[in-house]
Amino acid sequence: MSTHSWEYYEPVGYYQRGAIEDRVAKELGQHMYVSEPPPPPEKCTPREQKVARFTTGYAGWPAGELFYFPLRARCEPVRMILHYSGVNYYFNTVQMAEWPEMKGSTALSGCDQMPVFKPDGEEGFKETVEIAKWICKESGKKSLKPDDPTAFKLFMLTMDGPLMKLMPALNMMDAADAKKEAPNFSKAAIAELQSKAEPELVGPFFGGKEPHFGDFGIWCAVDNLTKLDPSAMATLGSKWKAWYDAVALCKGIPEYLAVRPKAGTGKVGKAGSMMGSVDLDGVTEATKFSYETDS
Repeated sequence: MSTHSWEYYEPVGYYQRGAIEDRVAKELGQHMYVSEPPPPPEKCTPREQKVARFTTGYAGWPAGELFYFPLRARCEPVRMILHYSGVNYYFNTVQMAEWPEMKGSTALSGCDQMPVFKPDGEEGFKETVEIAKWICKESGKKSLKPDDPTAFKLFMLTMDGPLMKLMPALNMMDAADAKKEAPNFSKAAIAELQSKAEPELVGPFFGGKEPHFGDFGIWCAVDNLTKLDPSAMATLGSKWKAWYDAVALCKGIPEYLAVRPKAGTGKVGKAGSMMGSVDLDGVTEATKFSYETDS
């Protein structure tokens, strides 16, 4: 039986307003209500757990639960799509040590890989691209999942081959080994982007005037690439830089990027990896402290 105690968090939602219940304060008999949006899930700590008091089925009610490891990998574009689309959700972190016991468990609807997404009141399902497509449909934003198959092609490009290899290089490999192999990873990833993705970049976004879900998949791959090899963006060129900056400024994305656990704080990435131990995000002592748990 797993000893994991789930911590349910509400993300930022642009339409989200209402009374917020502080669980810890309620337990201590110091309960009070405030009228403000709850913080995004990546910023909460156990002593800051808050639940929005919404009626099931109404605007603001979470669409489901997302389960993933504390890594900046396959789940990253899913989180970005959720924040961009304004679809509320619960986020559950599964620690590496818990995974052998939890794999295929009832809590994960029998799924044997992650991420897992459990829509409200339904069984969970896996496969990152299927989760992304479900969220796009739930959001009602047609531009996120256009009829054009390019979005799917670009998203899947990041889930295999040289772009996929950037994820374990940053999150799992020993930092010294990753730095040593960085030029090889970078060369292969840049070639993949230039040959298979760049021809599709015909507007401000791959999706044209607005990003589709493929934009967010590619953005996360490029973000990982530039963390592993800071010179990569100069090699890709100004067209890629303009696109990268445009995606980072889309509605809801700056807020997400500001609060996601920072590299080098030990809150994301395997211990000893570049993501886990190297300051890749410009972490200050104040930023690092804000992610410490005081429980």
